[in-house]
Amino acid sequence: MCTVSWRHSNDGYELLCNRDERHTRNPAMSPFIQERCGVRFIAPLDGDHYGSWIAVNQFGLTFCLLNRYGWGPDIPVLQATSRGLLLMEMVDCSSVAEARHRITGLELERFRPFDLALLEPQRPCSLVHWTGRDCRVEQDGEYAKPLVSSSFDQTGVATHRRRLFSELLEQRNEINSALLHEFHASHLPLPSAYSPCMHREEASTVSFSRVQVAGDRIEFSYLPHPPCGLRSPVAGTMSMTNHGHLKFRCGLPIWRLRHFT
Repeated sequence: MCTVSWRHSNDGYELLCNRDERHTRNPAMSPFIQERCGVRFIAPLDGDHYGSWIAVNQFGLTFCLLNRYGWGPDIPVLQATSRGLLLMEMVDCSSVAEARHRITGLELERFRPFDLALLEPQRPCSLVHWTGRDCRVEQDGEYAKPLVSSSFDQTGVATHRRRLFSELLEQRNEINSALLHEFHASHLPLPSAYSPCMHREEASTVSFSRVQVAGDRIEFSYLPHPPCGLRSPVAGTMSMTNHGHLKFRCGLPIWRLRHFT
């Protein structure tokens, strides 16, 4: 269950993601720099299956996975492979084109239905839809912003959040960083299963992620609680140079990764 939005800039993009989960799920591990097949990437890890719902790699390619509800056959949870592990199988791709090609060659029948957003600089967001029976790839998914996933009421929640996004855009006349942050922290008209910052008895927004790619700079900011919260975020800045040296200092909730293409 997630809400995802993004905006493009002259030399990159910014992507925001609210992760909504039931309170019975184990807490996620905060983002850290990892490596797969020689490619460095930043991602948090799911506390139950150690996959992820969001990652950005050294090529400036972001992957964001949402559960898909109400489509096709639903494999029993105990028989299905965690969808977050699919993202980890993709994270070393160097471009959206490579990611689209790779996913069509995977045994997707292992996974329950999902939507996967793929974003890289200077190109529209690509979307991959797996219904449990069919895989459909859209090279331009800009129209679908914001992406919404809800096990509570998929149609109603998506309609409400997209209407709110449209109202904010009508007021601002442009999609900027302030609009995206206001949208993801919003409780309008009140905190509920329908608000972007989601709160209900069994579940809530449990974390907020922001990926920023600009030039040769990649930053991953993370809050292990809803964006409306006033508690302190995870403290720390992690950066990586092209020599692979890691540095860490306390104070900022940002992980930085330089990419060299």
